[in-house]
Amino acid sequence: MMKKNFLPISIDISNQKILIIGGGESAFKKLKILQRFDAEVEVIALNVCDKIKQSGINYVERRYEKKLLKGYLMLYSCTNDFELDKQILEDGKEMGVLVNIHDKPELCQFVSPAIYKNGDITVAVGSNARNVYESIRIRNEIQEILKNKEL
Repeated sequence: MMKKNFLPISIDISNQKILIIGGGESAFKKLKILQRFDAEVEVIALNVCDKIKQSGINYVERRYEKKLLKGYLMLYSCTNDFELDKQILEDGKEMGVLVNIHDKPELCQFVSPAIYKNGDITVAVGSNARNVYESIRIRNEIQEILKNKEL
């Protein structure tokens, strides 16, 4: 497979519809990140965990279907089902929805960096989806430096 080379960008997702497919812990973690940026997040999964149910966002417990992608800017698939994830990627491309497959950068159209946000300052550290833990470590170092500054 061809090596991916992700462009780091900042994108306004406030009031944009973003879909998370899957209802477990990894979906909840994505949800918490997205909520910090005022996105309209919805979850679709056969089984939705209590944390998601209690988060106040819209969720639907149902099976995934391609027609459900209509109107979304992007989606995060947290299904842990490789075959379903491949189908979601193809469907997303066809429907014009950007796709991120959790923990499968080879299937992603975009990846999320390690993020530190304080007011209007946002720092993102990426590793081209190759070394997530190193990105997190560097983000944490930057966070410590910025915590001591008045932003």
